[in-house]
Amino acid sequence: MKKSFFEIIEKAKDGDKEAFIEIINKFEPTLKKFSRELNYELAETDLIIALIEIVKGIKSSNFKTKNDGVVVNYIYNSMKNRKVDLFRKYVKGVKEEMEINLDVIENEANYQIEDGVFVKDLLNMLTDIQKIVIVEKFIKGYSDAEIATKLHISRQAVNKAKNKAIKRLKEYLKTELCIAI
Repeated sequence: MKKSFFEIIEKAKDGDKEAFIEIINKFEPTLKKFSRELNYELAETDLIIALIEIVKGIKSSNFKTKNDGVVVNYIYNSMKNRKVDLFRKYVKGVKEEMEINLDVIENEANYQIEDGVFVKDLLNMLTDIQKIVIVEKFIKGYSDAEIATKLHISRQAVNKAKNKAIKRLKEYLKTELCIAI
């Protein structure tokens, strides 16, 4: 008789290595996909460790039904969140270091200063909420859901503010600067 995924998880939590291998094999396509998206040397290892931590932290009592699909979905979403954390920790930090190194080149630094002033001017055209949403989304890299939680508003409100801000900026760039968008 085939074991349910809940049974496999319970065995893994009890230290059964075969159960952990079975779980890792089940999530291998997700691990590979997220590893490619992160694109750093130890990404897959970090994701496997995250998967093990997620499985160990699962409490069966938190699930209303013992449906395998529910727990698989929970693990997948938890992995997706860990991928975002790993991106911020390893990938985003590398990009920031590279930008700092470009400041050594005088011409590049001047362009960056001018670009920064231009971006600040553009942001000043927006309402406070639009400005916060644009900075959090496109500069800091947060998801709509994370911004919504941070600002204590709905995800839909974040999306609406983002779309209005983008529309306003596009209109300005089209009319004032004659840029084709």
